[in-house]
Amino acid sequence: MATRGRIGIKQKDGTIITAYSHWDGYLAGLGYNLCEHWTNPKKVIEAIQLGNASKWGMIIGDKTDFDDRDNPMHDIQNVYYGRDRGERDQGPRTFKNEAEYLKKGFNSGEEFIYLMKQEGEKEFYSDTEIGTWYYSASTYVDLPGANSGYKESISDFKPLEEAAIQDHIDSLKRYLEMKKERQAA
Repeated sequence: MATRGRIGIKQKDGTIITAYSHWDGYLAGLGYNLCEHWTNPKKVIEAIQLGNASKWGMIIGDKTDFDDRDNPMHDIQNVYYGRDRGERDQGPRTFKNEAEYLKKGFNSGEEFIYLMKQEGEKEFYSDTEIGTWYYSASTYVDLPGANSGYKESISDFKPLEEAAIQDHIDSLKRYLEMKKERQAA
């Protein structure tokens, strides 16, 4: 089952350009990947302009066969619905501002939306500008009482890096625990 996400970058005029990503949208997946491999705002804009993707890898990559999972590049690069599968109407989506992104960014079933802000930060070893990542999560909470059910709860944007790293570490720990259990069985 997919954990859907949306990736956005805030422009100088305050608008936010975004693209949908179908797989691994959770913090330990896409969130960690964004912090690790997608710090250059120009690269992020270029990737978003290619539109909605099945998944984001470490690089934008070149046109590839969407369904060829044996291609080693499939695990490394972004795989797009438009560029790689030829689907129409898969371009980026623009929001007026952060408030609209929070309100409407979850409309395609996204569980996480990500936002890069260009706050003037530079790489420590060069003069290259890097962006700072933030995220918002959509969760469902129980409604108490006779009209019980669920209500969507959307968080404000929070800094991503520490949360993504911690979630990634926790994910790796769970993997090691499951591996030990399999070996013991």
